[in-house]
Amino acid sequence: MTTIRTTCPRCGEVDMGPEAISLSVRSSGREGSYRFTCPRCDDSVEKRADRKIVALLVSAGVDLEPRGTGEAGETLFDQEPVATMEALEHAMDGPAFTIDDVIEFHFLLEDEHYLNKFLAGSDES
Repeated sequence: MTTIRTTCPRCGEVDMGPEAISLSVRSSGREGSYRFTCPRCDDSVEKRADRKIVALLVSAGVDLEPRGTGEAGETLFDQEPVATMEALEHAMDGPAFTIDDVIEFHFLLEDEHYLNKFLAGSDES
C-alpha cells in the first residue's frame, strides 16, 4: 500500500493512504486542492495542490473528486487570480520560445569565450 506523508497544522507530519485524501482539480486540470482528516487530531485540513502535487497524488492512487462536490461545496481555492492572468497575457506579447532557442542558449553557455565577453561587458554597465 502507498503511504502519503503530508502535514497537519496542529500535529505536523502525518502518514495516510491514498483513500484518506480527496483531490479537487480546477477546470485547467493543473492545480487544485486536496483535503484530508488528520488521523491524530481529527481536524479537517485543506491545502493547495500545484501541478506537481496533483501529479504526485494521482500517481500515488488518490482519486479525483468531481469539481464542487466536496464536503464544503466549492473548494477554497476555486477562482483563478485575475492579476496573475493579466500579467501572463502581457508577458506573452513577444515571439514564441522554441526548442531552437534552448539549443542555441545551451551552446552559448558552453562557449567560454562568449561567457567571458558577456561577463566583461556586464561589469561596465
